[in-house]
Amino acid sequence: MTPKMTALRVGVIMAGGSGERFWPLSRQHLPKQLLALTHPDKSMLSLAIEPIAELVGLNNVYIITGKHLAAPIHEAEPYFPYENILTEPCKRNTAGALAYTAAWLMARYPDRNPDAITLAVTTADHRIGDAEGFKLMLETAMNMAEQRNALVTCGIPPTRPETGFGYVEAIMDEPVAFESGKTSPVYQVRAFHEKPDAEQADRFVASGRHYWNSGMFFWKLSVFLGELRRARPALAEAVVTMAEALKRDDTAIVERIFEAIEGISIDYALMEKSNNVLMVRGEFPWADVGAWNAVDSSGTSDSSGNRTIGDPVVVDCANCIVYNAAGANKMAVGVVGMEDAIVVVTDDAVLVMPQSRAQDVRAVVEELKHRNAKQI
Repeated sequence: MTPKMTALRVGVIMAGGSGERFWPLSRQHLPKQLLALTHPDKSMLSLAIEPIAELVGLNNVYIITGKHLAAPIHEAEPYFPYENILTEPCKRNTAGALAYTAAWLMARYPDRNPDAITLAVTTADHRIGDAEGFKLMLETAMNMAEQRNALVTCGIPPTRPETGFGYVEAIMDEPVAFESGKTSPVYQVRAFHEKPDAEQADRFVASGRHYWNSGMFFWKLSVFLGELRRARPALAEAVVTMAEALKRDDTAIVERIFEAIEGISIDYALMEKSNNVLMVRGEFPWADVGAWNAVDSSGTSDSSGNRTIGDPVVVDCANCIVYNAAGANKMAVGVVGMEDAIVVVTDDAVLVMPQSRAQDVRAVVEELKHRNAKQI
């Protein structure tokens, strides 16, 4: 039987992170993607689902996550098709997650040619400031993946010399042209660069050729498998073998193969090794919400730059984030004479730290794990 060539677009949202840097609000079964960190009423996952669902349809959106998060995601997003929540057998970083997703799609659509399936891979931990600009980027990137048979990523114009992000270096001399209507700018990728030191980050920003790596990817399933065979042939073989096992519902084989996969990011495993990568410039406000100091509070911001949620009392403070998750009726929270501080209060935990140490919350979580504390 000849495989069907009817085009199918799917969205894949990576939502397997634990979000430990948002403790005490985030917990093992309530990671940051299920929290309303960037919107007063919607979780980050819900905000991630909306634009891709508009593009491909809700029934063609999939969430790839850990087994322990399937039920919490279903409870938090009951409108989302439960069968579209894909659970990887264990944690194997983004390369493993996307390899499993590819295998699952091959098993889900056995009669469809992989050349006719296009994926948009996004994440559930970004803040997007312009919904229309974001959707234009998504459309452009999927068109490019289909028309140019390339791996496609999204690069964010840097607004500061950030040392916490990887960078994509674009060939700016000749923008890539293709047949379509209104589009975002597209460039060939020269190289990927890991997180730089401060001096190198300054050079990257000054060059005008370097963009923040957004961690979003777009490709035909066939192109992904072809590029993977060149860069990581063992991983490509694992995808095919898992797909055959999934068709037979042989979970034992799938788990055994998946557990043997190296835990590595898709950037290391594939993107950095391919010479067939295009970059769409993301022309919208963007932030990687990776820690408390990256939260754009949905509460008020006073004249001293304090951002608050839950109606705390803030006296003689400047540039503080004060998050009273318990709410003023249940917990009165007061902060006095602090600068650049983060204060988070829940029903059963309190966190206080300078914003400069926001990345170090994991150290608290690790110590609580050693103590077998119930607050994790």
